[in-house]
Amino acid sequence: MKEAIGGTSLFLIVIVILSAFAMYISLSVNWSTAYKVKDEIIFYIEKNRGVNENTIRDINNYLGDIGYFNYGKCPGANSGKNNGWSGYNINSKKSKAPANSTQYCIAKIKLIKNTENSSGKIERNTTNIKKGSYNTNRGIDKAYYSVRTFFLLDLPIIREMGLTVDGETKVILEPVDFSAQNSISIADEKQGAWVKE
Repeated sequence: MKEAIGGTSLFLIVIVILSAFAMYISLSVNWSTAYKVKDEIIFYIEKNRGVNENTIRDINNYLGDIGYFNYGKCPGANSGKNNGWSGYNINSKKSKAPANSTQYCIAKIKLIKNTENSSGKIERNTTNIKKGSYNTNRGIDKAYYSVRTFFLLDLPIIREMGLTVDGETKVILEPVDFSAQNSISIADEKQGAWVKE
């Protein structure tokens, strides 16, 4: 009888260790997939110089090819305000995203046009500027994009738990976006190193 109790407890310990190892592997694979998706979305935004029809088509083709069907909510979705974030879906029949959920989110952060005058002081540009032109009296449009992807962790006791992975593009000069693309403007004091470009 003593050996039977010892064998049962040893079997339970092995099951718990194997379950923890399987959960760790599953979490690692999902996390790395979400990071790879985020990096590819950033690549396509930088390649197409903004969020436009080509960018969304390339991203959706990529996500459909790898079978990315995770979903979540963009920041501000619960409050009714989008705060500059736009959510996108790949429009696939395999996607089981609930209402008001998206598969990835993109926000355009527009940097304020600044110029240097002859004294070297940074000053805010208040004049209208033509696309593609830059001189000492005018600034140039520049923005970067924040990207959010999701991955779901479905655990037996906790149930479904959604986690996010965020990233940002490099600064893009003269971005080419949809005409209705929302943007977030960043004030001078919040621009950091980009003020002195």
